[in-house]
Amino acid sequence: MTDQKANTPKQTTKYSITAAHRITGKSRTTIQKHIKKGKLSYTEDDDGNKVIDASELMRVYGDECDFSREEGDDAPEEVADVSGSVRTELHTLREKLNTLAEERRRERDQLQAQIDHLQETLKLAQEGSNRALLLLENRSGGGEWREAIAKLEKQLEDREDKAITKAKEETRREFLSKPWWRLLRG
Repeated sequence: MTDQKANTPKQTTKYSITAAHRITGKSRTTIQKHIKKGKLSYTEDDDGNKVIDASELMRVYGDECDFSREEGDDAPEEVADVSGSVRTELHTLREKLNTLAEERRRERDQLQAQIDHLQETLKLAQEGSNRALLLLENRSGGGEWREAIAKLEKQLEDREDKAITKAKEETRREFLSKPWWRLLRG
């Protein structure tokens, strides 16, 4: 809690370049260069001095900012609580994102394995068809060979259809076995 409190600015506070130097640990020259290049925006106070908003320091320098060096430990407790809850939520969301990414990777691997299996099944069926045609051509000497080839082609086609139907049914069963909430997420 004290670490978060040190990095949390007072609300709507403006700081001089010298104060910004103490808060960020950057030299005044570096801060002035960032202002000149437009990396760090500023406004002018009633006396014409350049002042930088705390949110601008956080945007540009992020975790390098330690507002306790300028303000002491009198920053409001609520701001530290909000910052802590935001960090906790961010951590939780990152964990969820990592979990989802891992699930997607596993699903992709599983689907790739199914595709490989179907391609291998199709390849084996085609090789069997080619072998059967060669056997028919070698064995049949008369006009019946065309009928035999047509029958074999039909049988092979039926086998391929059955293999594809079976693979689709296995995929469907596996898909339907997932919990409903996983189906919604894809």
